[in-house]
Amino acid sequence: MSYLRVLVGRWSRRDRLAVLVIALTVALLVGATLLVVAAGDQTSSLADEYDANASVASYDSVNAAQEVAGSDAVVLPMATAASPDGEPRRVVAVPDDTAGLDLPAQPNGTVGPGSESTEWRLEGTDGSRTEPVEPAGTSSGLLPPTWLRTTPDTLEAVGPTDALVVSPATDDAGAGDGTPLVGTLSFFVDGTDDVLEIVWTGVAAAGVIVAVTLSSVVRMTIRDRAPTIRVIRATGAPPRRVRAALAARAGALAAAGGVLGYAIGVIVTNAAVTVAVVVGLPTTLSVQVSPRIAMGLLGILAVLTGVGLVTGYLTARIATAKPPAHVGRDGQPSGSSGLSSRLARDDARSWRRLTPTVLAARTVVPTTATLSTFAVIVLLVASLGAIGASVSTGETTISEPDTSHPVNSQVPAGYAEALAADGVAASPEILLFTSYEEQPYLARGVDYEAFADVTGARLVDGTTPETDGEAAVGVELARTLELEPGDELVVGGSTEEALTAVTVAGTYETGGLEDHQLLVSLPTARHLSTVEPGAVNLVRTEATDRSLASGTNATVVDVDVPSHVRPDETVSVETTVWNPTDDPVDREITATLGASETTRTVELDAHERRTVTIDLEAPAAGEYDLAVGEHGQSVTVADAPPLDLLAFPETAPSGESLQVHVRDTAGSPVESATVAIDDRTAETDAEGMAWLELPTTAGTHDVTVRADDRELNESVQVADDVETNPAADVSVSPDSPSIHTEPTAEIRLTNPWNRTVETHVEIEGPETVHREEVALDPEETTTVTTTLSHQPPGEYPVRVTAADRTLASTEYEVVGDDRLVSAIAASGHQQAGGGLGSAIEYAMGNLQVLLGALTGLAAVTVVGATSAVLARAVRARQRTLAIYRATGASPRRLLGIVVADAIRIGTVAAVGALLVAVAVLEGLAAVGRLTAFGITLASWPTAPVAVGVVGGGIALTLVAALVATVPLLRVSPASLLSPSRANSAGRDDGSPAGRSGESEPHSDDSPVQEPNHNSD
Repeated sequence: MSYLRVLVGRWSRRDRLAVLVIALTVALLVGATLLVVAAGDQTSSLADEYDANASVASYDSVNAAQEVAGSDAVVLPMATAASPDGEPRRVVAVPDDTAGLDLPAQPNGTVGPGSESTEWRLEGTDGSRTEPVEPAGTSSGLLPPTWLRTTPDTLEAVGPTDALVVSPATDDAGAGDGTPLVGTLSFFVDGTDDVLEIVWTGVAAAGVIVAVTLSSVVRMTIRDRAPTIRVIRATGAPPRRVRAALAARAGALAAAGGVLGYAIGVIVTNAAVTVAVVVGLPTTLSVQVSPRIAMGLLGILAVLTGVGLVTGYLTARIATAKPPAHVGRDGQPSGSSGLSSRLARDDARSWRRLTPTVLAARTVVPTTATLSTFAVIVLLVASLGAIGASVSTGETTISEPDTSHPVNSQVPAGYAEALAADGVAASPEILLFTSYEEQPYLARGVDYEAFADVTGARLVDGTTPETDGEAAVGVELARTLELEPGDELVVGGSTEEALTAVTVAGTYETGGLEDHQLLVSLPTARHLSTVEPGAVNLVRTEATDRSLASGTNATVVDVDVPSHVRPDETVSVETTVWNPTDDPVDREITATLGASETTRTVELDAHERRTVTIDLEAPAAGEYDLAVGEHGQSVTVADAPPLDLLAFPETAPSGESLQVHVRDTAGSPVESATVAIDDRTAETDAEGMAWLELPTTAGTHDVTVRADDRELNESVQVADDVETNPAADVSVSPDSPSIHTEPTAEIRLTNPWNRTVETHVEIEGPETVHREEVALDPEETTTVTTTLSHQPPGEYPVRVTAADRTLASTEYEVVGDDRLVSAIAASGHQQAGGGLGSAIEYAMGNLQVLLGALTGLAAVTVVGATSAVLARAVRARQRTLAIYRATGASPRRLLGIVVADAIRIGTVAAVGALLVAVAVLEGLAAVGRLTAFGITLASWPTAPVAVGVVGGGIALTLVAALVATVPLLRVSPASLLSPSRANSAGRDDGSPAGRSGESEPHSDDSPVQEPNHNSD
């Protein structure tokens, strides 16, 4: 049975090369599986860190809403209301039981925006009526503050036009039909799932190529054993045993290649994560082989081994079905086949230069097949790259420095006004991540006219949105969500619970990524996000070809100065200047305060934003307007600082007694100050405190504070249904913690009312929510502390709330090294996420690592697969190579001929692979499988991507040609003319064929061309 050991156990160098080729192709499947599963698990982990998500859905009638509403859901009947000016608003009926949702309490009548009682007209399906509307004294909770709120009976009188169903949270952050109340989590969870489905499609295509490559390599290794099979069969070995032995050999080769490919796949994926950490790319991917992944990989390896066994058996069956003398002797050349021979007969030299000299032209077909995998994955990666661009800032945007993501940024909306004053179009924008029916999409809060000026958006259908209740939708998103002008869309909050309903006023087109987005008004976006009034996430500026190098284009974007200064003292004006140009500029900034004027020159690099201090001498006492560039600010010059009311509420219950604290702007208490509201007055004591009796009539009341010649005017909105809350002050220590420090938030609560206050106080910080019930007697003070979690570098807010009202807030900054934080996260020593902004950052970083690693793995796989294809082509022409060598061609010259052939074949194959890849993506788009994050990915590549695919395909073909050719050039021409000797030179297995002296017939697929050492 020595021949069985030879067939099964003795492998040549060529066999080991075959194992390597198989391993390189298997590495793609293993690496892709590890990356896709890890990305999915990490996205789920990011979502699991946050509370489950409630959802809201819209229905055409109350009956339809009640039919689908669950037992814990809340149905909100809706209708339309017209203001005294005729402006339409939504009116919603609030039920008694709101199922623990953050909905406002049912009002006694109808309440709405504004500070005075007015008459509104309610309009429904059964008619209309005029209804008195009182100022809303309580928070609107989830509902927009611009909506009217009334009782179900009041709305039933006019007939509801439609209804909302708000379903409580479930354990699944993306669960529920309709729109999630916190859209960011669903946006990234559902969007990442879309991406992974697309990636799985590419991996499936790669799996087919892997199977084909494996089959090809196995057939080639068995055909290499034709001399051995002849000897064994001629000495009496039965065909059945030979087939079994060769099948076992093929299975062993496939299994060995699979195991090695597993190792390569694991190493490459972990290396990709390590490189991402080193270069500072945020990622939480941890590529570990869990039991679940191990079972999947074992299944893949088992299938590949099975493919090897079956292919080996079928190939051996064909070989052993012939008489021993005919094994391997069916490759005789046909004297007239082949494109090269026909072209030679036609003597078309120009065409001959375009056809391979040595390799067969038909090699283009299998090479195209293998390069198609690479092309499909590269096109998918290039298309998916648009996703990151859609949620990131670019060089023509202004965002807050050192924030982990634009959604964490808050900059003054006035930046856009400053740019507009200099003639530069600018669009203040708020980013919103939301989802509808598990279809994620990006929304923006914008001023539509400013947005259109920057992006060149043009209306395709409908009209420009004019009110907060209207929106514009990009043509691509309109196609995805099946929206058209006049349709209503429910939109949930982005980073905190909220909801609203907007009417699509029109559809627009920009020709860019904005066509996949929804545009709402800035006030609506602030309701759906945590962006403060007067702020935006970013300001986008126009990209212009005109020179912006002149100094006049450096812009003053912010001015900070004390509101009070003493006469003749130095006033320090903090001025922020921004250079929006591509070149360094010098800008002269002039600041004036009364008769005092100072000019300073500021040097700014391209796109630099810097804050400088300008000192002025304060004029005599009085009220002055400080002017710096286009910015102005009121400054009081007086010996005594202006007055201030500490923690004075915006709303208060009627008829209550409120303790007021009068301070000056320097923080000192003001004694003997008079506090007046209507005809009621009170005087402060030595601590600056006084008890003030509030009016019993609802409405907005003026509050006047006087001390000496100083006066302060405030207002308070008095209503019957306002809850009393404590006054609060919050601080964080240390002020600037490191990434290793857990800072402490300290909240000082004081009861300013003349009755006991009992409430639940909530402290919200990054990854921290601390709730505590407090009970305070009048004038009592207590302190609440909580420990905040470790965070990456950046700025983080801390907010104190009670009964849906913000009592106090502050920010603190964590300092440290971003790369260290990313390394900690990737190693698993820290839970992923630093607030929703960090979750967004890490989710996008994970996708970048995934796509980059897949591209690298695809390149490695194509080299292996193409090497197998070209190895067969080169070995089929080894007689031609031998003649070249025998007639004086050096190995280097011969290698040059093969490389030239590889370039010709690679060029045609790469172009063909590009066309195949485009066809695959077109097919995915046709069945709706090419959409992720609400963006329909482009199936046609851009010119740079197409050139990259073709160039990459040619380069990979060259590498594969070198791998396939170099081993043959190391043997003598005589060995190439005698395949059995060539085989023995290429192996050390001691097989019978190596000693038999039998020679193989010429197996080239076309006549041998006459060597021309001066050509090509």
